[in-house]
Amino acid sequence: MPPKKKQAKKQKAAPAKKKVEAKAEESEESESDDSDAGWSDEEDEEDLDGSDGDEEEIMVDFEFQDPKESDFLGLKALLGNYLDGELFSSSELCDAIIKQSTVGTCLKTQGAGDESDPVAVMSVMNLQTRKDAAPIKEICAHLKNKCPKDLQDKLASALSENGVGLIINERVINVPQETASPLVEGLFDEIEWAQEDEPTEELRASFKFKKYIVFSRVYMDDEAEDEGGKKRKRAGEVALVYPRPEDEFFHAESEWSFQWKSRTAEDQDAVDYLTPMRLCMLVDAGSVKKVRTAVKALFP
Repeated sequence: MPPKKKQAKKQKAAPAKKKVEAKAEESEESESDDSDAGWSDEEDEEDLDGSDGDEEEIMVDFEFQDPKESDFLGLKALLGNYLDGELFSSSELCDAIIKQSTVGTCLKTQGAGDESDPVAVMSVMNLQTRKDAAPIKEICAHLKNKCPKDLQDKLASALSENGVGLIINERVINVPQETASPLVEGLFDEIEWAQEDEPTEELRASFKFKKYIVFSRVYMDDEAEDEGGKKRKRAGEVALVYPRPEDEFFHAESEWSFQWKSRTAEDQDAVDYLTPMRLCMLVDAGSVKKVRTAVKALFP
């Protein structure tokens, strides 16, 4: 592993821990109108403290680590519902993330040791170099099945072009949003380093991405109001809530996007006006700098 990568992850962890602690202390003084715990619609996206919705403030520090073999079961739990309950080769995807340890990060609670399960993972897969891998085939087929007709040609083109990376970004629902910046920074720093540091030209070239497909989770707010306090009821207008802050900026910079109702939405009853959705978008690599800057600005 390149030494500079180890150093960067150590440097990133310290400010992230400080921000998480600050947020936890502030939250004891105020109540949230829309608690993240109320949004959970999946078994593997449960509260860190194991609670079933009761509010309880806890202090948690986080470590940013390379994926390793001991993370396999934790990654499998995180990614098991990646396709909304549709069975796919999640074990093979976990293996690919672990083997590509120079690019990708697992987020763990500090002090829990290597045996603790990751509560978040962020990595990227080259869709062309891995086109014959079962999980990539299944993910691409899933996206094609959900894509509206007017975007099917664009999606098919993106899935077959060279230099397109699929960003894998899953996390437990109530992981503090402050962790978004170091996760995003870490991923794109490592992509840049891999273009120079990987041992073969083939591997270095595989990280020279031109575009990224971001496949994420959002919520549709059926009761969203505009600045004048009026309900948004105009045709085609959808108000989205982004539990992962970076996704809002990816979406703003995307060339195209589409969303659909999550398969688990039928079982969602915690917050009636928030409908679980899935979001797929294509982002040009040249726009990543804007996304990184915007995410960092949220958590200075």
